[in-house]
Amino acid sequence: MTDSPPPVPRDSYNSPTFVPKIPPAWENVEASRRPFSKMAIWGFVLACIGLIVFGFVGALAATLSGRALRTIRQTGARGRGLAIAGMCIGLIDFVFYVMGRFYL
Repeated sequence: MTDSPPPVPRDSYNSPTFVPKIPPAWENVEASRRPFSKMAIWGFVLACIGLIVFGFVGALAATLSGRALRTIRQTGARGRGLAIAGMCIGLIDFVFYVMGRFYL
């Protein structure tokens, strides 16, 4: 047999716990984030729905996204990319709707 130390019971063993210290600058990051613009979100959602439906929904989405972009510039809310994407997709959707309606 080998001369090894007896096993230590789990109850009497205190493992060192590592608790990372959070720097003070990162404590309230969630509280300081600006909210998303709901108008930009709805404009993007309507633009995506307009790709499937093909109708006047694209123009509505482009208008809503344009108003959201103006509001975002004034208030500094998040969602600028969603507003731009909603406006572009909505305009493309509306152009395809007009082409299909009047030229085909």
